[in-house]
Amino acid sequence: MTVVDIRNAVTDSNVELIEISEDTIYYAEEKTEEGHYNLFLLKYDRASKTERILSSFFLKDPTMVLHFFSFQSDILAVMENGGSCAGILRVDKETGKEKNREEIHFVGNFADCKALDESRVVFYTSENELHKKLFEDYKKLSGFNRIAYLFDLEEGRYYYIRDKRICNLSSDKLMTYDLNGQTQLLVLEPYGSEEEKEHCYRNRRWLGDRVCDNVWVCPLIDFVVAVGTDETHLPLELLLSAGTQGMVRYAGMDEENLYFRAKYFPNNDQRVCAVSRQTGKKAVAAELNLKEGEEPAGFFIETSAARIYRVTEHEDSYEIDGVLNSSVCGQYSKELGQFVSCVEDRFLVAKYVISDEKDSFVFYSIYDIETKKQQSYECRCAVKGNTVVLY
Repeated sequence: MTVVDIRNAVTDSNVELIEISEDTIYYAEEKTEEGHYNLFLLKYDRASKTERILSSFFLKDPTMVLHFFSFQSDILAVMENGGSCAGILRVDKETGKEKNREEIHFVGNFADCKALDESRVVFYTSENELHKKLFEDYKKLSGFNRIAYLFDLEEGRYYYIRDKRICNLSSDKLMTYDLNGQTQLLVLEPYGSEEEKEHCYRNRRWLGDRVCDNVWVCPLIDFVVAVGTDETHLPLELLLSAGTQGMVRYAGMDEENLYFRAKYFPNNDQRVCAVSRQTGKKAVAAELNLKEGEEPAGFFIETSAARIYRVTEHEDSYEIDGVLNSSVCGQYSKELGQFVSCVEDRFLVAKYVISDEKDSFVFYSIYDIETKKQQSYECRCAVKGNTVVLY
């Protein structure tokens, strides 16, 4: 495990990590200098423990919310304040050169966004007073409450997305992954929350068997071409589906597989399904069921690392056991807080929050299950692979 502490490099509390890699850490920092709001994109060299400013920008509106997306050679920043326009910046990760700066005007107010690659961003907008009549007409024609756009930075224009499977989603349900050098689009289409899906099962007598969770996949280039030609049914291939009696939820991905948690409501059987990225072959990767006589326990899913742990609560401690892509077996004191991650099947990371009416204080602790030693920090923390970043 490597702990990278960049708190000395970070001089402002308004900091957002963008990417953690083996050699570098990219992050953004907002600063107020002489009454002006500025955004800095920074690159931290892990070997030399030094930072350098990649690029800086003047922010006209201090209420701007920033969304960052990192790709192989570029960083994209979307800037919005919830209104009917947004800005996009594309910056070279090595030189800091500004490749694109665009301002987009929408029908409705900004609601959500997701960059699919270095040059394409999906935006969602919702109804506002200015475009209320247009939205009413749109809802009558389409049945959708939000408008979805695909913006192309290379072309400097956006296209309307007309497929209901995309329009009814939020941006966190759109994901990408690489397959033999080609970007694939993964579309998660769950029916509501887990509680809502189980409610449908209990009321299946009236709702029937067509309340489905679906998972779709498509080469990104095919998706882009179809949106550009105004197709209402995009070439998405059904990867997984669960009707009223079951549920499918995303659980992470690694270099070989996509993982999904599947539950069958009639007997509460719950398992993890692994889908090969290469072949599409499906297999049971783990069972998430407690055996007869076992203590009550819950399951913690770390989707960013494609790991699952069983968490058993004892009187004074939590016991952590690896279930998927982990073989950890250890305990730590409840005083350290809630479990958030595990590094190298040895170091348990926990989070503890103290709050009052005015402030809240966040502490992260790293507990070594071999030496029984711990270190605690009052800061924010992020875990990527075998790296823990304090900031």
